[in-house]
Amino acid sequence: MITKIKAIVLAYLRNYAHFQFMLDVIAIIQEFDPRRLNIVALFDALKAAVTREDDVLKKIVKSEHTKKIKEADKARDKAFTAIGGVVRTMLKHHNAAVVNAAERLKIVLNTFGKKLTRLPYDEQTSAIYNILQEFRGEYAPDVELLRIVEMVDELERTNLALDALIKLRFDETAHKDPTTMKTVRADSDAAYHAITNRIDAFVEVEGEENYAAFIAKLNLLIDRYKTMIARTHHHAKKEEPAAGKAKKPEQKAGAKTKPEAKAGAAQKAKPAQKAKPETKAKPEAKAKPKTKAKVKENKAV
Repeated sequence: MITKIKAIVLAYLRNYAHFQFMLDVIAIIQEFDPRRLNIVALFDALKAAVTREDDVLKKIVKSEHTKKIKEADKARDKAFTAIGGVVRTMLKHHNAAVVNAAERLKIVLNTFGKKLTRLPYDEQTSAIYNILQEFRGEYAPDVELLRIVEMVDELERTNLALDALIKLRFDETAHKDPTTMKTVRADSDAAYHAITNRIDAFVEVEGEENYAAFIAKLNLLIDRYKTMIARTHHHAKKEEPAAGKAKKPEQKAGAKTKPEAKAGAAQKAKPAQKAKPETKAKPEAKAKPKTKAKVKENKAV
């Protein structure tokens, strides 16, 4: 089987992780020599694209709003953590109604906000928005019972403040330079894919000998970054299947499970099997000679 370079969805990587991935790829190519890999021109294009990506990243970091964003993020994390702390404490309350309310709110927090403070800014903003929708809607009575209405208000305020700062920074960066992070990342991605496609084509035509070691090392790098993606970008999606599995017993509560169906079939089959001997055993047939014997006795009399 021909060894090929593994696929990776680069769009799932955060900006800094994306940039670091490209730097790691460049280092591996340099280790194996782009001339020996026959990709000199493509390698030069990748380096140029990654340099532009680095320039845009530096502009974002130097933005006057960056420091304010970090401070706003800390305030938002503090507001969210405070709510989680109160909910966990109320799980030990002596009042059963309070405990039940805390359990319901905990489910909401775990659904949308598990490890929330580790997520990128935009993902945190979206997750908190979902939590607030639940807390303001269906679970509003529970929020009132736990007396955390003001804390929820503070979470909303900090979430909106951070989102506004991020939009200001984006507008500022776009105003200074029309080249956005999305654009330079797309250029880097195109250069990277041009290299991987060329290497895979060489393997098809020339064989693996000249490229096997390079592909093996690059695939190890790809696996490491795919693991990173699984921990971050797919955090919410990984919880959904678990929730779906938990609901299956409830959805099928009224239906027979396979073991029950088999048991029912077996029970129905058993009477049918026992019925056969009853039809074969004909006690009335043996009684016929007795009736005949009585007839003869009567005749004899």
